[in-house]
Amino acid sequence: MEMKHRIKRAADHAHDHLFEMAAQREGPYIDPEYRWLHTLRVTNIGKQLAEAENANTEQVVVACLLHDMAHFDDPENYRDHGRLAAQLARPLLEELGYSEETVNAICYAIAVHVDDKADFDHPHTVEAAIVSDADNIDRFDAYRVLLYCQPELSDFKALAEKLTARLEVLREYRGNRLMGTDTGHELFNKKLDQQIAFYEAILAQNEISRLPELG
Repeated sequence: MEMKHRIKRAADHAHDHLFEMAAQREGPYIDPEYRWLHTLRVTNIGKQLAEAENANTEQVVVACLLHDMAHFDDPENYRDHGRLAAQLARPLLEELGYSEETVNAICYAIAVHVDDKADFDHPHTVEAAIVSDADNIDRFDAYRVLLYCQPELSDFKALAEKLTARLEVLREYRGNRLMGTDTGHELFNKKLDQQIAFYEAILAQNEISRLPELG
């Protein structure tokens, strides 16, 4: 089976599973369309990082496609969704004809993307670091900025207070190395800089949302 066909099968499987499980759940955070679009963005970011880091691009792309497959399977324990997704992915990967070594490598990258912990022994890999980096980079990109601001858009004062607190967190992140790869670290910091600049601009607008002082 050629690579393009394997990747298409993995994508279709992940998409269908997300929507099937979401249909069985209720709640404000059950949004399979967002989760699928997030998956596609993570996959593209992962491909970019894999190429820059000389990693196995196919392993990264497939792991990214499957990384959130269990996002709606276990609403009681969010932190386990990486490990559960790896368990769900294994039969598919075997069906796609990957070797045992490759199956384990892809499953490991999926399993550890939430909290760096797998439920089976495997050496840490650059591919696993990339999947985690790609996931975090998308979580700090432009669309998530909109989602973060949305609840307070009708209350400028509340938004300013929220963003003031958020800026402290973002600046702390900016002062540390949080990503597992050099390329991921560079790209993540660019996303942080975008958020910081945007939030600072909103706070500057808040400062002039008043009568000017006249001599």
